[in-house]
Amino acid sequence: MTGCCERDGLRCRVFSFFVAAALLLPGAAAAADPPREVALSELFPGAVFDPSIPTQQAALGVTPGARPLRHAEVKAYLETLAAASPRATILPYAQSHEGRALYVVAISDAATIADLDAFREAHAVRMDPRRRPAAQDAQALSGHKAVAWIAYGIHGDELSSVDAAVAVTYRLIAGEDGLAERIRDELVVLIDPMENPDGRERFLSQIFAFQGRVPNPDTEDISHTSVWPWGRGNHYLFDLNRDWFSLVHPESARSGVIASWNPQLMVDSHEMGSDDTYLFSPARHPFNPHKGEHVRRWWDRFAADQGRALDRRGYGYYTREWNEEFFPGYGSSWASYIGSIGILYEMSGTEGTLVKKREGVVRSYAQAVEHQVTSSVANLTTLLDNREELLRDYVASRREAVEQGQRGKIRAWVLPMGRYPERTEWLAAVLVRQGVEVLRLAGGPVEAGGLHDIRTGEARTVSLPSQSFLIPLDQPAGRLARVLLDPHVPMESGFLHEQREYIERGKGSRLYDTTAWSLILSFGIEAYWSGAKPPGNWKPVGPPSDTILAQSLPPAEQGALFAYAFDGTSDNAAFALGDLLQRGLRVRVADKPFRVAGRSFERGSVLVEREGNPADLADQVSWVATRRGIEVVPIGTSRAEQGPDLGGRHFNQLVAPRVGVLTGMPISPSAYGSIWYLLDYNMGLRFSALDIGRFLGVDLSRYNVLVFPPSFFGAQGYKHLLGEPGLSRLEEWIGAGGTAIGIGNGAQFLADSELGWTATRLRRQALDKYPPVVWGIGPEEAERGGRFRAAGLRPPEEPEPEGSESENKAAGKRKGAKPASAAPAARKSPYDVAPVIGPGARPFVEGVALGTPVTSQPVGLAEWVRPLLPPGQGEPEPGDLDRADARLRELGPEGAFLRAELDPERWLTWGLGESVDVLLRTSTALVAEPPVEVAARFADVGSLHLGGLLWPEAAGRVAHTAYATREGVGRGQVILFVDEPNFRAWTLGTRRMLVNAILYGPGLGTEWSTPW
Repeated sequence: MTGCCERDGLRCRVFSFFVAAALLLPGAAAAADPPREVALSELFPGAVFDPSIPTQQAALGVTPGARPLRHAEVKAYLETLAAASPRATILPYAQSHEGRALYVVAISDAATIADLDAFREAHAVRMDPRRRPAAQDAQALSGHKAVAWIAYGIHGDELSSVDAAVAVTYRLIAGEDGLAERIRDELVVLIDPMENPDGRERFLSQIFAFQGRVPNPDTEDISHTSVWPWGRGNHYLFDLNRDWFSLVHPESARSGVIASWNPQLMVDSHEMGSDDTYLFSPARHPFNPHKGEHVRRWWDRFAADQGRALDRRGYGYYTREWNEEFFPGYGSSWASYIGSIGILYEMSGTEGTLVKKREGVVRSYAQAVEHQVTSSVANLTTLLDNREELLRDYVASRREAVEQGQRGKIRAWVLPMGRYPERTEWLAAVLVRQGVEVLRLAGGPVEAGGLHDIRTGEARTVSLPSQSFLIPLDQPAGRLARVLLDPHVPMESGFLHEQREYIERGKGSRLYDTTAWSLILSFGIEAYWSGAKPPGNWKPVGPPSDTILAQSLPPAEQGALFAYAFDGTSDNAAFALGDLLQRGLRVRVADKPFRVAGRSFERGSVLVEREGNPADLADQVSWVATRRGIEVVPIGTSRAEQGPDLGGRHFNQLVAPRVGVLTGMPISPSAYGSIWYLLDYNMGLRFSALDIGRFLGVDLSRYNVLVFPPSFFGAQGYKHLLGEPGLSRLEEWIGAGGTAIGIGNGAQFLADSELGWTATRLRRQALDKYPPVVWGIGPEEAERGGRFRAAGLRPPEEPEPEGSESENKAAGKRKGAKPASAAPAARKSPYDVAPVIGPGARPFVEGVALGTPVTSQPVGLAEWVRPLLPPGQGEPEPGDLDRADARLRELGPEGAFLRAELDPERWLTWGLGESVDVLLRTSTALVAEPPVEVAARFADVGSLHLGGLLWPEAAGRVAHTAYATREGVGRGQVILFVDEPNFRAWTLGTRRMLVNAILYGPGLGTEWSTPW
């Protein structure tokens, strides 16, 4: 898509005219006259501008805030500004997936701009506390410029900040008044004007298409609501404000650029709901302990100045309410771990025109832009007025990070190459790209003692092979390294108490995002922490390279060729398998380990036989091996040295997948996007996105795999949209040999007991057969801590009737008995409950008050609920169990890493080890028994938790339930994942299971006919 200044300039100007004219029409907004546009003199009171530098109106014919600018317009105008003045330059840093430029505008005095690289290098030296003693900081920083990075528009449907970026850029470049001159003389300002151009262009195309001549302030109008998938995400519909440290997408290259600039201030500007006002930092608790203390101090000072600037314009605002920054993956949060003061803005949205808010006030787009401009200038002024103090605090915070790494219990992370060397290499590159110093072992292997396993906490002596990685924590980015690698980041007991209170009283969660994100657990790799730097010759790792070395096929023994083989363990090998199948080659996969030609191959290894494949097989296999960077071994015999012979039944024929993925409203765009990205970008696998609204018209016979992502409306949404005809067609398709893969509530849909397609059950629909245990506080405490009941007093407890305990329990006579999970007397309140901390996470919570642990044993759901039953009711009824189980689900995991045990004989688990790290973000539990194949099952309570917030109630309910199942249905099969296996493209262990389901499923899990 081109911008409207290149292709549709006339249309854009006409639209701008109609917007302006409509604001003057009687009755355009029935209840009140819409606010007028904001002129430059009002936007920047007291400012004086260089007349030789063109205004936005002069260059584009659009005043600031008259309408949203397109990407090409913004780029063209900012290039015009940079060309018109020596005070600015454009610094490209990436291209979006759709090829749009990503860049920053650097603004300062002309001399600094003329030699900007020299300034950045000198600034980096000054910001490194290892270069001098602390006593010399004040002298070294005196008179030095501070750096600000101000970012706008990371969510494409949050429009106002991008237009504010353009206005602020003009203010700083063209300003001739004292404030503008001081900013240029004492600061370097880097403006990232449009962080998500693909999403913005998609959203603008929608709202421009739906807008009429008269702007409609009704927020229910389609010009405000837009249509699926809206514009929040990038091309692949990912939320880029969750990608700052994982660096999955090209847009996120900005993290490394920011780190290289060492900014003292980092602003990230957003929008929120139309009926709101304006929110900005400080955030509320929980506070991440790895965030420097100076950040919270400066939040208050920046907020005070920002508030005064908005007060002068009569605008309402608030702080410290819903936004929390425990999760480090937001822009404003990520930057704080390198020492910057990260500030968030959230403006009430107008979708580019105007809205009538619930109280009747009409808010214009120009006013939204004004809020963002006012805040940006206020923040820059605060930085300017406190420049030297902020520089000193930045350096002091990084010095403290170095000292913590020198004296703390955890002083280094060690990453052997392990089972997945390509994942380990990728993780090291991700860290280096965002400014973390990484070392690599040169020379031969070394023995290192005192290394603690990330998952068990067990200390051991490990033989570290050459090329292992070391991340020392005595470095300026030590806080960032800790927050990205530690398996668990603790929350303070005060917040945990409040979180329990909110949940028990039915007010929902206080958390905004996942509570676990360790890149080590996400990548599923081997890792250890240490209290000392291991011995060895450790060398710094330079900037990463994306080059894949070309692979060549060695000749077969004695010129004979039976097949080409490659180990199937690595992710690249799995992707290579997809390439081979797409090319129409005949491929087999081994279901047992084997050894041939002096090489050992694991279960899941791939065999491409010469027989039945084309004459250019060698060229095709070589091309795939080069593309994926894998080693392929020519095999001259089908006779195995160990394990099954290669011509036998343990080498299973695969069937090329023909994949359809359900999409469209109400499918979650981000969940669909993660599948789209995996299939299209990672695997290069052709698939069809099938609009769920057109399901009845789709020829299902063209597909042998259908994927059902999570839906906004849950399992019932799927059932409603498909209707009886669609459900019947789907059931018939599965029975005829199709592979249905359900993810999250897509799995809930396929496992729904009302459909009866599977023997796997949702636990909440099978409480009679699979009731959960309750591990946590007792029922009376839970009732006391919940919402008020007004049912009168219960009668006193009845004495125990005569008879044995077993007889009394069988007769339902223990109405007054206390269950075993009753809380100890030391508990301060029903909300004083410590979360579960697994063995690997315990070293990371030492010295942190978490509340009172649950020490009692789990009890059955019926026994737990019995004391709450009405007088005379001996046993709980189904409704009683449903309500008790619903409470447990409210206390479910909110993004915790849990250990799942794997059945190695199930092809869903091939390429993996004995267990996998699962990021669980749902309270749904799946239960199943043979003949259902449970490929992955959550571990017992004692070894379940790896990281993140996990309440005892959730642990008791989740332990030994299924993460992934597979079962035959007719000639086809249903595969279920209880939660997203490729969440945000982070979770590489569980992602592999989804890849296996797609590539292996059509051949190994279904009955298919011999070709004609």
